[in-house]
Amino acid sequence: MNKVLLFAVCVLFAHQSLALDPVREYAVLPKEFGIDYEEVNLRTDDGLTLKGWLYKPREQSAKAVILSHSGQGNMADLIELASNFVTLGYYVLTYDYRGFGESDDFDINPNFYIYAQFENDLHAAINYINRYLSRARTLHLWGVGMGAGLSLAVGANRTEVNGIIADSPYTTLDAVQSSLASATGKNVLLPLGFNRLALEPQYALDEKGDHLEAILFIVGQDDEIYTQRDIRRLARLQRGTSIYSVRGGTYKTNFLVDKHRYFEEIRRFAR
Repeated sequence: MNKVLLFAVCVLFAHQSLALDPVREYAVLPKEFGIDYEEVNLRTDDGLTLKGWLYKPREQSAKAVILSHSGQGNMADLIELASNFVTLGYYVLTYDYRGFGESDDFDINPNFYIYAQFENDLHAAINYINRYLSRARTLHLWGVGMGAGLSLAVGANRTEVNGIIADSPYTTLDAVQSSLASATGKNVLLPLGFNRLALEPQYALDEKGDHLEAILFIVGQDDEIYTQRDIRRLARLQRGTSIYSVRGGTYKTNFLVDKHRYFEEIRRFAR
């Protein structure tokens, strides 16, 4: 494996804890791999500017996917995954939440699991793709950990989203807080006064999301935080769902256990 790419993959999984861990500096850039992309700015409804990278396929396409990271590190950790979607003919947008990478400043307490404002950030990414690809026929979301739960909740509320790939999503914030405390003894903080239909997959998928054509859930068989039981509960809330259960995997290692199989599951879903 290319040394720079190996470093990027190691960075991705070195940051996979469950509390927020923003990194401002990009350890590696897509141009170092010769990937065609451009830096873009996303505007949120509350007036912030987020940094994004838009990866472009070789030929014009009406397909796009937005990648949401776990809240640890920054979007540089997603370069390999983004390049895989590009080979499938997708425009790929990665972005950094407020307070991450080169996005606008936001005061982040690292003891938080998520901020409700991150919902606005994913909406800004969807709005950007809507403008850039006004005739897009396919829009998918991918996320991991916190980003997976966010993708499910926001995707259920946005009718232009066709499908979602959710690697180790939370069901509700109270549930992930409890699971984390039980498994690790760490008590993460949660936002207060948020809209459950907008931020929590269990409620969003139960009451919205009829427009979604398919959802691929990815869960590690050894995961004590994002458990198979939780994922099955979410899968029952929508039609067109499938589950890729990673033998020996956890939210930290699902991608690394068998990268070829991981990409094959994505390829099958995204065809």
